[in-house]
Amino acid sequence: MQNTKLKIVAVIQARMGSTRLPKKAIKKILGKTLIEWAKYRLEFSKTVDKIVLSTADTKDNDILAEHAEKIGLEYYRGSENDLVSRLLETAKKFSADAIVRITGDCPLVDPKMVDSLVEKYLKNPKNIDYVCNIFPPTYPDGMDIEIIPATTLKRLDKEVKNKLYREWLTTTMMENPDKYKIINVPYEKNISDLRLTIDYPEDFELAEKIFGSLHEEGKIFFMEDILELFKRDPGLTEINKNRVDQGIINNIRSAEFHNLKSANI
Repeated sequence: MQNTKLKIVAVIQARMGSTRLPKKAIKKILGKTLIEWAKYRLEFSKTVDKIVLSTADTKDNDILAEHAEKIGLEYYRGSENDLVSRLLETAKKFSADAIVRITGDCPLVDPKMVDSLVEKYLKNPKNIDYVCNIFPPTYPDGMDIEIIPATTLKRLDKEVKNKLYREWLTTTMMENPDKYKIINVPYEKNISDLRLTIDYPEDFELAEKIFGSLHEEGKIFFMEDILELFKRDPGLTEINKNRVDQGIINNIRSAEFHNLKSANI
């Protein structure tokens, strides 16, 4: 745990609304749901004080809240699409000075990388609005980590009116890097074409093979171990290669966001 009074809360952001891989948040690999895996792996972080779930208050997310209770994960429920509001209220509920935002489709989150970004934030918390490893993306999709101070969430809540930008909450900062103090932590080379996130059945199949090959209960494996596995068995990356997001525009990953923006939704 860090020797500071600042409280760092890891927030697993998830909901049940996936159409590409229905009910993915509670799909199981080796007996654990994707949410459980995110929780398990975040528990190996040395800088995170608490791990919570942030989900929507709609009826179809009741099952997620029940699951969280079952696995001992505290949670906040709020707006399904207004993520600025939901994450701000999550931070308030758990008295977070900053949140580590992890989406529920990233069960391979690397706690060592979480610690590295949190430590960057803690060096100068008063002068940082946002710390990430995705601007521009250099890590595999699914290794995304974002540190958002509560002060930044309050500012976004005040300033962002557009519904699309309130849903894609960090895009405002990425599109206005002159107005926000952003620290990006890049990887030594660009491997952002690798997919370790889970959106499609092919992604799930790859994750099953990674956990099946590397997981030992009570221990943790890191991104480097996954990359070593890919070297030993290069065929693994072919499983979901056709799902790679080619939509990196202006250093912002997510073809979905750019499509919605151009459609003026």
